[in-house]
Amino acid sequence: MAENRYRINGPHVVAETLDGAATIVDLESGTYYALNESGSVIWDELTRGAEPGAVTKALASTYDLDEGEASRTVEELTAKLAGHNLIVPATGDSGNGSSAAPVPAAGNGVPETARQYAPPELSTYTDMQELLLLDPIHEVDESGWPSQA
Repeated sequence: MAENRYRINGPHVVAETLDGAATIVDLESGTYYALNESGSVIWDELTRGAEPGAVTKALASTYDLDEGEASRTVEELTAKLAGHNLIVPATGDSGNGSSAAPVPAAGNGVPETARQYAPPELSTYTDMQELLLLDPIHEVDESGWPSQA
């Protein structure tokens, strides 16, 4: 059986990884999510189009984990991300719009000396839903925004 590749469920899901932590925003629901460092390693690899086996190897080598533990961890987080509709299976060659090979997990800006393993945590925040959904850009017509009288 071929392994699934994933992509960000865009355009309504946007994300940024900064200093080893990923922030993911679902613009349709107004919910935003945060991933800790190990979760960000998995997110970055998945959204680059890496197969789960390659993601497992990246996680295992980054944190010196047993591949069985790393595989379970990748499967669990992938299921959570897909359950929240943040990622979807990539079909064909479309992926996330990039045909580049996955970048090693060490390239996410966190110094190697700071790599102490903590299981991935996906935190969910709904406190800004009203503000995110109030975005006036959603109310734009062909005349643009702001509309001038």
